[in-house]
Amino acid sequence: MSRILVLAGGSVKGAYQTGVIRSIFEAGFRPDAIYGISAGSMNASYLVDNFGRQFLETGVIDFVQTSLDLCDFWRNNIINPESLALRRGTYELGLSAIRRNFEGLLDTTPLREILVNNIFMRNLNSSPIGLKVGAVDIINGNIVYADPSYEHFLDYVMASSAIPILMPVVNIGEHKKMAFLDGGMRDVAPVKRAIQDGADEIICVACHTRNIDGGYFPYGNLLALVDRVMDIAVNECLNADLDWAEFRNECLPDDGSEAVTGILKGQKRIKLKIIRPHQPLNIDIQSFDKDDIERLILLGYQQGRDEMRHY
Repeated sequence: MSRILVLAGGSVKGAYQTGVIRSIFEAGFRPDAIYGISAGSMNASYLVDNFGRQFLETGVIDFVQTSLDLCDFWRNNIINPESLALRRGTYELGLSAIRRNFEGLLDTTPLREILVNNIFMRNLNSSPIGLKVGAVDIINGNIVYADPSYEHFLDYVMASSAIPILMPVVNIGEHKKMAFLDGGMRDVAPVKRAIQDGADEIICVACHTRNIDGGYFPYGNLLALVDRVMDIAVNECLNADLDWAEFRNECLPDDGSEAVTGILKGQKRIKLKIIRPHQPLNIDIQSFDKDDIERLILLGYQQGRDEMRHY
């Protein structure tokens, strides 16, 4: 049996995901692999790094403690917008436009430092729990799922979280012809990839509701506008990803046997659990603080416990 935990994208809404993960591990779910996109790729990488470190030190893994450590990781490292990225000045942006070397509205050096200081290839490669993160090759438009065997793996994690326009393109290993951005442009929740890789049980944690919040936002603010546009696109992609997985299950025999005809011939249903917020996770990427992060962590934990009670 292959159990895969799928962590969808969601920017700073990824704090909600950490609380849900805690509830999932407390309920006894033990994944064979974790797949992540965007914020989900960072959460996935942190978890697998922790698993690898524990395995090297003791030969065993404490899933619940790792989930608690992940929550603390957010509490200690992602406490305001500046902990992830710094705004570029008007002069710097103007100069980049003239020189045609635009590198995003934000400088993501702080995010890079968080990854470098907390995720280590030795741990990732030692973990018995698999890891894949998705990022989009903007030259050919394809999504690439990288695992720790990939050279410059942390560049793929960085790219998976790189929101277009807001953040700079990530060159893998500084190679100009290997230019990547947010995996959420293709897959927000990589359930299809997990199924293709042989999963027969998936728990997917998303950070977006089915319907996007219709409240007012300051669309005259460029950062807010880009974030809103991405939220709309991500919401649509996420719904498509999850609807496809549920529809696929409905089209397959309910007794667990393989389909004998049609385009799903040879496939069978998987055990699928989707956890996503009931209400929009209202958080401003330009002005959040520690209290906002704590609120999302607790909300995720409470909802996750409710969802996993009868799983």
